[in-house]
Amino acid sequence: MLPCYLWVLACLWGCANSHPATGNLAGTIRATQSSLADFLGDASNAIDGNNMTDISKGSCSRTKVELSPWWRVDFHYHYRVYQVSITTSSDKALEGAEIHIGDHLENNGISNELCVKIESIPAGQTQMFNCKPLGVHGVFLTISVPGKETCLRLCEVQAFGTYEPHSIVDHEH
Repeated sequence: MLPCYLWVLACLWGCANSHPATGNLAGTIRATQSSLADFLGDASNAIDGNNMTDISKGSCSRTKVELSPWWRVDFHYHYRVYQVSITTSSDKALEGAEIHIGDHLENNGISNELCVKIESIPAGQTQMFNCKPLGVHGVFLTISVPGKETCLRLCEVQAFGTYEPHSIVDHEH
């Protein structure tokens, strides 16, 4: 009888610690950003599953005004990301941003492969971006506004793709 209990526990542990196979890859994981504007602007607010765009309600991330601000999510597993959806705050458009995806934290993930350059997302809007025709591999997804003195406000970020194991990862837990 004891081997049956061990098998059931092993199955339950495996399900609890598995990576998401479908849906939003960026949901319920860890996010960080270059700075914190105030207590309402935590990086994890951009992956809380809430598309609310009012920055004062605590559902958006927000950096300080700084040169080249960035926001990053750690998938914990290696994925090929095909699409990224970004929702901006109702009081500020996102202009001149870039999405990078890859396995390394060099330059806060901005040195990873470019998924897409974003010309502009109007304030309070959601836009979906395709990462090249075949997607981009990586563990880290970084959104940055290179070379500009600005704040970065993200109300929701979602990433969609497929799990693809990979062995070389500069991963920090």
